[in-house]
Amino acid sequence: MLNELNSNLLNLAWSLWTELGVAGNVHHHQKHLILLEELIIFTSCLSEIDPRLRDESIDWCSKYHHFISISRLKALIENFEESAKELFSNYASSLNNVSQARWPVFVPSKPLQIELSHKSILRPRESPALLSIRARSIFGTGARADIVVFFLTHPDKDYSLAELSMIGYTKRNLAEVLDDLHFGDLFHKYMLRNQQRYRLAKNEPLTQLLKPIPPHTLPWQTIFQILLALRAVIERTQNYSPSSKAIEIHNCLKKYEEVLALWGCNPPSLQNDFTAYLKAFNQWILDWSSEIADPAI
Repeated sequence: MLNELNSNLLNLAWSLWTELGVAGNVHHHQKHLILLEELIIFTSCLSEIDPRLRDESIDWCSKYHHFISISRLKALIENFEESAKELFSNYASSLNNVSQARWPVFVPSKPLQIELSHKSILRPRESPALLSIRARSIFGTGARADIVVFFLTHPDKDYSLAELSMIGYTKRNLAEVLDDLHFGDLFHKYMLRNQQRYRLAKNEPLTQLLKPIPPHTLPWQTIFQILLALRAVIERTQNYSPSSKAIEIHNCLKKYEEVLALWGCNPPSLQNDFTAYLKAFNQWILDWSSEIADPAI
């Protein structure tokens, strides 16, 4: 079962990287917004099971690391399992060793042997999936571009600073950038019940500047967190009894039950027949991960 899950996760990572321009054969996410920092953390956690994915993604990053936000990488890594820091550090130190990138390394790490293919390209700017890169090429790599992308992909809504913190920057940084964008008449700003809220004011000009806007925007950070957390539990409990394994999986899912319910993605409920529960869970996680890796839309 672990091998099947690994295959789905690798297919997902390969599809997203190929959409960016990595030398790959599969890409199913042309109409889905790709967020670079989340994908890099996810990929670093899979590097041990697919060295070619690691090498080809590092090949792309060695050329286009200027499109990647270091501050956002530092912020997002804190939301993943502690083991992600070591795996990311191995990945980052390896990239730093073969390029001019200077990514953060959170634990002492020795660069891995990387074979760069030099095949990576930047796919045509007309790809909807590359909205974030188009924005960063114009507004710079940082909060300014990412705020614009967030509002373009969440149109006709207003947000507070607390709600916008999901983007991956501090409230102070977000407030400073939003105030600048408000001064430039790109955003509306108003008070609602003692809370400052923001709304995009120049939707059409920004859309024309950055189009095409991808029709699908998945919460990649949370998806990757859940997939990696469940994969870690499955790997750790391979030799556990059915009852112990079922309890471990159930406890992991409890952490994410609210967001999964919000998505309408409901894993099976724990039952006294642990073998039946594990069979139902295995089918659920394989179906869900397969759907994300190869979406029907």
